[in-house]
Amino acid sequence: MIDAGKPKPDDSHNSETAKPHTASFIAIGSEMLGPTRVDTNSLKVTAAFESFGIGVIRKSVVGDTQGELVDEIRYALAHADILVTSGGLGPTEDDMTREALAEALGLEMEVDAGIIDRLEKRFAARGWKMPEVNKRQANVFIGQTTLTNERGTAPGFHIEQGGKHVWVFPGVPHELEWMVASYLTPWLASITAGQSRFRRVLKIAGMTESGVEERLKPYYTAHPEPLTILATGGQIELHLAADGAESEALALIAALEAELLEIFGDKIFGADDDTLEGIVGRILTERGETVATAESCTGGLLASRITDVAGSSAYFMGGAVCYTAAAKTALAGVDPGLISEHGEVSEPVAIALARGARERFGTTYGIGVTGIAGPGGGTPEKPVGTVHIAVAGPGTHKHRKMLWPMERSLFKRITTQSALDLLRLFIVRA
Repeated sequence: MIDAGKPKPDDSHNSETAKPHTASFIAIGSEMLGPTRVDTNSLKVTAAFESFGIGVIRKSVVGDTQGELVDEIRYALAHADILVTSGGLGPTEDDMTREALAEALGLEMEVDAGIIDRLEKRFAARGWKMPEVNKRQANVFIGQTTLTNERGTAPGFHIEQGGKHVWVFPGVPHELEWMVASYLTPWLASITAGQSRFRRVLKIAGMTESGVEERLKPYYTAHPEPLTILATGGQIELHLAADGAESEALALIAALEAELLEIFGDKIFGADDDTLEGIVGRILTERGETVATAESCTGGLLASRITDVAGSSAYFMGGAVCYTAAAKTALAGVDPGLISEHGEVSEPVAIALARGARERFGTTYGIGVTGIAGPGGGTPEKPVGTVHIAVAGPGTHKHRKMLWPMERSLFKRITTQSALDLLRLFIVRA
């Protein structure tokens, strides 16, 4: 029987002595084991778990092999009390999720004539005759809940066995998304009694992951609960989380954030969806100040990032890509003698680029960037990855030398991140 209503909550999980819920996810499909397809369904499912403070302990991708899938289902349920699967519910021979679940859980299946009738009508509405193979999608589990899929042909399932719950969804993303919203999310709300997980992400620039970890030692002593540290794209993220009622959880996160701000000061440039280019733009707008760029090794990426922010025309007056010595002279006014004496990749040239950008565009600040992106062009004195960044303002400047020996696109990203951070600190520490 098709049950299009919302599944009933499992009352046994609402007791005060119940253990915290844990969850696993299995993406099913051999295509995701190759180089052309990536599982994205797990992001939608784990976002639902995250919203209710349910810890995900395992994600896996399993090919269309029944034995492997049976083993993975059993393993997942041995370690978590909620399992969600996606995929393998189609009409073809390699769609064997139903068969694997029946074997893994000792379930029996039967044909639901109502599903066949619905499928035939669905095909007929499009002027087609339903292929015989689609009747496989009418196999349902005896004694379990079958979930109507209003966006596709494959029904889903909610299976309860021994206090464990299995949610079985199609692999087509827009079908799974609808079924998660229609079935899984309301059920999660019912079993968690209003508990939610709240997050705050603090973002740090200009520090290494190990440097952040070193400063956090006193914090760890006071707070044994885990703090996630993530290094990504030239910044370090500190992920704070708290479960419970909204007011209490947000109060706890605010207290932890205050401690971290005390530890890191202005190394923390923003939170959550903040970007360095957005923060810099906000500061410039509030102060009524402007900036221009003269960049070499980053090839215009710095200007591009600044102008990614809506309203940047109020504070970004222009930029020049000075990729050669001649361009540095012609576009930013760098003295050729300075280049001859120190080389294009040097502190004096970076400062001259910053000053030149400021003078040519008539701005409050100028940023100059010059370096060796590689993979060639390095020397023992100036190896690949060497970069000089400078910010010039009224009557003063700041310089930063870095070494980023890495793939070109990442080198450019991290260099522009460092340049934006140098500008930010130049302004706020003035």
